[in-house]
Amino acid sequence: MTPSSGQIIVRGTLIGEARPSDVLIDRDGLVSSVRRVGKSTPHVGSENAFIAPTLFDIQVNGAFGIDLQDDGLCPEHVYLLSKRLASCGIAAWVPTLITASQESLLRRCRVFAELLQDPGFAATVPGIHLEGPYISPLDGPRGAHARQFVRKPSIREFEKLFKAADGHICYITLAPECDGAIPFIRAVRSLGVSVALGHHAATPEQIAKAVEAGARLCTHLGNGLASQIHRHNNPLWAQLADDRLTASVIADLEHLPPPVLKCFVRMKGASRIILTSDVVHLAGLPSGEYTLMGVPVRLRKSGRICLSGTDLLAGSSLMLLQGVVNAAQTTDMTLEQAFQCAGTIPAQFLGVPRTFRLPTPGSPADFIVFCLKDTQRGKKVDILASFVDGRRRR
Repeated sequence: MTPSSGQIIVRGTLIGEARPSDVLIDRDGLVSSVRRVGKSTPHVGSENAFIAPTLFDIQVNGAFGIDLQDDGLCPEHVYLLSKRLASCGIAAWVPTLITASQESLLRRCRVFAELLQDPGFAATVPGIHLEGPYISPLDGPRGAHARQFVRKPSIREFEKLFKAADGHICYITLAPECDGAIPFIRAVRSLGVSVALGHHAATPEQIAKAVEAGARLCTHLGNGLASQIHRHNNPLWAQLADDRLTASVIADLEHLPPPVLKCFVRMKGASRIILTSDVVHLAGLPSGEYTLMGVPVRLRKSGRICLSGTDLLAGSSLMLLQGVVNAAQTTDMTLEQAFQCAGTIPAQFLGVPRTFRLPTPGSPADFIVFCLKDTQRGKKVDILASFVDGRRRR
């Protein structure tokens, strides 16, 4: 059987299968068939390529020079960022707005409220993540967040932000030890907003109270944490042990060394892990000296972002597909499970109806084609094509 005129042949091994297949896409962007490799030359891919579901990144601060923390942020910048993310296989994503003044947060919430009036954009971005401002003021747990803008939880302020975002806040990250955090969690949950624990120095007892109040996620577990902690009574064990908490993790192998990532996955189980990038606007830019939230940093050729003159991490340049591959390479997860942790599991957690699955006949083309290259730092991703909602984005 030969492909009809106008069809595209995509060749590669579907994640979870043993042999390569040919995926045929018709001129309307629908998958017409998935079949054994034929004699025709593929338009995209090869027998060495992989075909995988698209991804859902729940924590994006910016990328490709576009900074969501910029007070000059405009809709055009966000549209461009969304297109660039789609070219990297990100079919859905959650913008993260970090600790800032109330005026700044209100301004950026209004930008996204305007954008989310567009049904096409809303199909890609289900809402906003507020990372702060209700976090620990302490050095270490606070991370790179500006200390002068850290404040105690205020439901009155949150209601203003919620209104400015036209209700489009998916989840908020806070420190459970802050004064008023527990009633705040209950109030936010009553609005349908999910609550994550992060950038905190909470005791196991404070974590337990926050979970009882409705917190269900750990934001980038293992980061936003004091560099030295008690070996038993610390924020890590309590969050790892509580099966009601799903953990998001940054799998760039910089924020969490491979043995730590492996242990986290074993303790939580793949069904309670969300792989995210926590990517900042320096991702995709040439290596060199930059500023991040007003602080001098260096983007190294390896992708590691450090405070200038130090080896201290200062943000992530990870593209999520690489994180998925890293997780499969360094933990007990299969590649198929790792893709679920960056697609199906975060979608289910946030109640997003979008599906993240392999191509099936009759469905719009919605998958990534990539190869893996061996390097001194492990398997590196080379994206050959990205199809999102029936359109080729790369």
